[in-house]
Amino acid sequence: MSMKFLKDLIKKAFFYFILFTGLVLSSMIFDSIIDTSDDRGYLVAFGICCLVFFLLEYLIPRMKS
Repeated sequence: MSMKFLKDLIKKAFFYFILFTGLVLSSMIFDSIIDTSDDRGYLVAFGICCLVFFLLEYLIPRMKS
């Protein structure tokens, strides 16, 4: 394994950790803003995190190349 591969792997793991931590935290925030006891806050937060993931991992690299 080269050092660049290991560095990219650590960056990717850190990115996913931050993404899913953001999912949990934002779902708590949206759940309290919407003020419901069901999963609406989680759905909004999940949608936003999926959109961020799609933009950063797929769309922006596609547009650059």
